[in-house]
Amino acid sequence: MFRTLSRMALVACAALAVAGCATSSAPSALPGVGTAAAPAAAVPPGVPNIAGVYNGTVTERSSGRSIHAKLKISLRQTGDKFTGIFDMILKTVQDQFPIIHGVVTVVKGKTILHFIIEGSPRNAKAVATVAGTHLHGKAKVPAKGGPAVYFTYSATKA
Repeated sequence: MFRTLSRMALVACAALAVAGCATSSAPSALPGVGTAAAPAAAVPPGVPNIAGVYNGTVTERSSGRSIHAKLKISLRQTGDKFTGIFDMILKTVQDQFPIIHGVVTVVKGKTILHFIIEGSPRNAKAVATVAGTHLHGKAKVPAKGGPAVYFTYSATKA
């Protein structure tokens, strides 16, 4: 039962929402999302290149419960925009969620990523900072239509 509740909470979040999210162990089939870094020509001067694969961990908190999972974030970048996959990996379940509307900004020398993790029926708003090969961030699925879900994550570029 805890496993079922954990899976439901996991899927209910960070755009990682309940209703009909598919799970599989197959690689992403999202068009335009690859694991290789974007060509240097795709990133103009002054915009950091954040494309690539980041491996790490994620913690989800909702309704007094906490779930820890492995995380793989794959990003593809064109200019200051990016898309990708936010892939939460539990022991026997892999949930891949599209990253949409990503924007790379630099504020006071810090590289900051703003993006949406797409879920069904709710999306998560996410923000992350990138320093060298390290990415740290948080995301929130709003309480509208269900409990609020909070994520914190940390990953290192492969």
